[in-house]
Amino acid sequence: MNRIYQYHNSALRIALWSIMTLLMLIQINAQRRPKYNDGPYIGSNDTSARIMWIQEGEKHDTVVSIAENFLFKKKGLPQVDIGDLDFEPDEFRRYENVSKFIAISDIHGQHDLFQVLMKAHNVIDEEENWIYGDGHLVIVGDVFDRGDKVTETLWALFKLEKQAKTAGGKVHLLLGNHEFMILHGDIRYINPKYRFTTGSFGIEYPKLYDQHTVMGRWLRSKNISTVINGIGFVHGGYSQELLNKESSLKVLNNTFKEQVIYSVDLDENNDDLLSMLYFDNGPLWFRGYANPVGFDLEQAEVILDILGLKRIVVGHTSMPRIVPVHNGRVILIDSSIKFGKTGEVLVYEMDSLYRGMINGHKTSLDTHDKDRSPFKYVHDFKDKELTIILDTDIGGLIKNKEEEKYQKSKLTAIHDNEFNRSWDVRIRARGNMRKKICHLPPLKIDFPKKTLNYLGFTNHDKLKIVLPCNSGDEYQQGLYKEYVVYQLYKAIDSFGFNTRLVNFILADKAKKRYNLTGFIIEDDKDYSLRTNAILVKDGIVNDQAFERESYIKMHFFQYMIINNDYAIYNKHNLEIIFPEGAKKPRAIPYDFDYAGIVDQDYAVPPSILPIDNVRQPFFRGKDITTEEIVTTSLFFLEREKEMLSIVDNADYLNKDNKKLITRDLKRFFKLLKNLDRTKKAFIKEKKK
Repeated sequence: MNRIYQYHNSALRIALWSIMTLLMLIQINAQRRPKYNDGPYIGSNDTSARIMWIQEGEKHDTVVSIAENFLFKKKGLPQVDIGDLDFEPDEFRRYENVSKFIAISDIHGQHDLFQVLMKAHNVIDEEENWIYGDGHLVIVGDVFDRGDKVTETLWALFKLEKQAKTAGGKVHLLLGNHEFMILHGDIRYINPKYRFTTGSFGIEYPKLYDQHTVMGRWLRSKNISTVINGIGFVHGGYSQELLNKESSLKVLNNTFKEQVIYSVDLDENNDDLLSMLYFDNGPLWFRGYANPVGFDLEQAEVILDILGLKRIVVGHTSMPRIVPVHNGRVILIDSSIKFGKTGEVLVYEMDSLYRGMINGHKTSLDTHDKDRSPFKYVHDFKDKELTIILDTDIGGLIKNKEEEKYQKSKLTAIHDNEFNRSWDVRIRARGNMRKKICHLPPLKIDFPKKTLNYLGFTNHDKLKIVLPCNSGDEYQQGLYKEYVVYQLYKAIDSFGFNTRLVNFILADKAKKRYNLTGFIIEDDKDYSLRTNAILVKDGIVNDQAFERESYIKMHFFQYMIINNDYAIYNKHNLEIIFPEGAKKPRAIPYDFDYAGIVDQDYAVPPSILPIDNVRQPFFRGKDITTEEIVTTSLFFLEREKEMLSIVDNADYLNKDNKKLITRDLKRFFKLLKNLDRTKKAFIKEKKK
């Protein structure tokens, strides 16, 4: 059943709303009343206006005379001039010779972020007043849902629309699928704050935007598309199927405004114009332009020629940044503002298009950040609950893990408790020993070049993943212990590898499923770009060749974590790098699963060393002097509190493992505080 239809049965909708309202009222009475601010919601006629709002969790409902020119002004709520509630309905037209415009989409209740972007690009001042002169501001749909400041954005745009007209500019609020959903009773995505509002007033949420309200009438007067300087704007896009039925943008827009916006009883299977406008191939829902497999430049050219457009700008599909596709003929501008972290705007000025950043900087639309990669995007993502689903043949992956052959997989990212888009990728096992001894090997994900282009990434097409050796808490804790070692190394050396915990779900058609947490780790390209270091892959490097200070610190660290699973001569579990401007190389450690502090059950010590188990420390630095011991000991002791704090704040570790790791670290720091014991451990053992 089409998603729109899920709420079309009015009796079902009312019943569902009644249940939700009852639950909300029970919650309100049973718990401490939330201190929400919401509104105002205004219904008006020729003489009076009814104003409803929530302030500090308390509902208010009053009627005022419009003749009084009443100014609604309440702390924490949008300011509204009740004497100036009239507006002019938007008419579709093609605007030419516009000197500048800014376009933004999918705000989704993130009003604070919207304000930041508007101020950064000089559209509004600190009081949210229009300062963009004769420029045009285009909102490409989806102000509603998800976030908790929808009303704030709507009233801000209502005011800016009037101010822009006075200044010779224009605000275009285009309808998106979420505006359409609210007006048609689909409230699946509204923020809990608005359920509180409807529960308090005992009213269905869509009723707050019906035709008896100022905001409801205003929204129904809006277009679904506009054209500025030959560039078309629409929330989803125009499908070929729709344009075969009707190719006039004016007719499509007017038909939607006059008929579709009021329709509630259309048949998805009909091929008439109204049904095509209403459902998934309609201009508010269509996602074809953002499909790297099912849509291409040739199709884009045909659609643009039919519509008489140079380019087309759409939102609707979340991307990590504004992305031009199909040789720049289509621009995807939903830059994931809905997650409330960051976002971009599309800027047109001086006959050129730019990506407008949150700090006000602009970069050419066709410029790719050299360090924009899948790893960096995932690593920098602020949502702690990021989950990656890999749908693949798990049995085949495990069976063929030692061969490291790529196999097909579908990757789906979930963050902020929502599904993001899915992509076809390839995955394979990787690693040295782990792919042999672990049931679940480390993985490498390979992104198709076309997918990278759609996401606005560079050609860094790999993502490296470390997973627990098997399912079960013991193995999960083993991975967490290794992960915390990476964090400890970063405390002593900024050249250490960047990592990040990520929830993973491995699933296949045979209903096998693994829910676990792993971590991503930088690959060579990401690492080199971040550090400006050259990675040395060929040749032999001996101990005497290294930059001495970093060499000693690295060996101290390996001793601290009780790790002997590394070797200089064959670069085993060490990345040899030349930092920019350095005359000598440095050794950067990785793969710590054999470290005694991690204590995996499969870990064994190197046979060439005089130790019996991986829990036995052994210092492997060569020709260390007393002066070097003193200097490096002081360096580590200065970081004792920081390292202990890293472990203490590692909430992913259970209490027992926190205690064991802390014990090992304290034992190491205690050793460093006694020079004689340190010299005996470090200088004597090298002679064995």
